[in-house]
Amino acid sequence: MKIAYICSGTGDAFYCENCIRDNAMISGLRALGHDVVIVPMYLPLKDNDAAGGVAPVLFGAVRIYLMDKFPFLKRFPEKLLRALDHRKILDMAASFAGSTRAGGNEGMTISMIEGTDGPFADEFDKSADAIKELKPDAIFLSNAFLLGIASAIKSKMSIPVVCMLQDEHVWVDASAPEYRDKTWKSCAEKSQYADMLCAHSNWFRDKIAGLMDISADKISVTPFGIDPNRYTLSAPSSPASIGYISRLCVELGMGTLVDAYCHLLTETGDRGRSPLHGLCGDNVPLLEFCGGYTKDDMAVINTSRKKINTSNGRMVIHKDFSIDARAELLSRLSLLSVPTPISIAFGGFITEAMASGVPVVQPDTGGFTEIINETGAGLLYSPNTPEALADALERVMRDDDLRKSMSEAGCKAVVSKYNNIEMARGALAFL
Repeated sequence: MKIAYICSGTGDAFYCENCIRDNAMISGLRALGHDVVIVPMYLPLKDNDAAGGVAPVLFGAVRIYLMDKFPFLKRFPEKLLRALDHRKILDMAASFAGSTRAGGNEGMTISMIEGTDGPFADEFDKSADAIKELKPDAIFLSNAFLLGIASAIKSKMSIPVVCMLQDEHVWVDASAPEYRDKTWKSCAEKSQYADMLCAHSNWFRDKIAGLMDISADKISVTPFGIDPNRYTLSAPSSPASIGYISRLCVELGMGTLVDAYCHLLTETGDRGRSPLHGLCGDNVPLLEFCGGYTKDDMAVINTSRKKINTSNGRMVIHKDFSIDARAELLSRLSLLSVPTPISIAFGGFITEAMASGVPVVQPDTGGFTEIINETGAGLLYSPNTPEALADALERVMRDDDLRKSMSEAGCKAVVSKYNNIEMARGALAFL
């Protein structure tokens, strides 16, 4: 089967769960013998782990943004406007924080979902023609915000369209309030052109069905899977190393983890010693961050450095967050925690940790609850406060048997279910 996989590029400024999932899904589909052509929208896929056929970028971010802000540009010669889709221009655009920020882009988001019913009807029609030339047997969309192109495709081709779902609520919740209901209504209207919607957890299936006001029966559930062959079993370093793999930002809990870490270093118990006394000898655990960031995130990064220095802790930020770099980091971590204050669909970093046998410590919310309860690969804590996280981290670090059982459970779960082959099979079951 030939599949056109349409996904929105982020320019690789930071760890993007959608991108990790898309790469894993594409490699899984190809491993099952299918021909997959990647069709990027907005920005290029600069670090595409799933090597293979890649079509030119549709809806170049710079061109579409300017046409949205200055509609008179639509009257300019198309050849001149297409020059804005040059790789160097798009790479430069990807470096700006605003290109991946919901605030200020609400109108554009809705215009893209509206598809042929919106201000870019001609662009959608031309894009559907370009996709038709690929002669695909099926279409995969990376997220619900790409549903706008589904109606254009359906008008030209009688082929199935599968739309993956992944944390769309995070983007909408960060939008101005007056745009939120309209965004969900647009997604619901365009979902009729998708033959299947696919979520990665039962929790998110129910949540997004409620937000879009559609039947949960229209949404299938296929767990987030990665290629376990890309990871090696962890041999924890000494002293202990606590990892965080995700975008370095407030929204995903960087500050909460830093505060919990500092709490462990500075609080004293009944004997006047810190909770980590005797656990790491004369050294303190190393806090390792990996996942990239934008200019918007520098405030929390700088504040974190100051807090850790004041607490006599140790912190390192790894600038390389490619899959090989993540695998290398995971191979020496003692445990991993991304204590995001928002409930999210799944947590791809959990699957990566499981593949490496690294226990996770996560708040008891959203998709985290579902995957950890099912696999036993980590510890849940509540409420999501630095103090509760510190207690959970200390418990796992002090209990060798607990860490071993979590490690073994995670590895077993990835081999049997949470891998890219099973994820691809689940998505293909409908087709």
